[in-house]
Amino acid sequence: MPRLLLFAAILAVAVVIYALIDCVMSRKHEVRSISKTAWFLTILLLPIIGAGMWFLFGRPRKQGPSGPRRPSPRQPTAPDDDPAFLQNLETQRWQRAREEERRRREQEQKERDAKERDAKERGTDKDSPARDDKHDGEGNDDAGSGSAGAHHP
Repeated sequence: MPRLLLFAAILAVAVVIYALIDCVMSRKHEVRSISKTAWFLTILLLPIIGAGMWFLFGRPRKQGPSGPRRPSPRQPTAPDDDPAFLQNLETQRWQRAREEERRRREQEQKERDAKERDAKERGTDKDSPARDDKHDGEGNDDAGSGSAGAHHP
């Protein structure tokens, strides 16, 4: 019987030491229920009960499901395997194409405006003498014999 008590005492001390070390090594923001310092004091003041409570209620949980470990989803290793990177590339291409289309349209509009201005400048210079010729021709008809001269008072 004394051997069993000695074994139980050694086991209890080992569990308490392990619980203290586990508490100290855990990250402050991952500890559950109460603060890390409160857990440390609970384990020290109530050794067996505190250690048991630490393992049940305070110890940070492992990430992911318990049981056999499933392989994590494969992370992209190269930029061309990353969907976010590819989406970003596609967005950049689309924006560049839109910008080039806008610039092309602006350039075409400038060229059309320049042609219209040139046509107006040339047209007014050519139209003015042509109009004067018509008026002069009508005026000559007025002076001469013809029906056009008879209609004007």
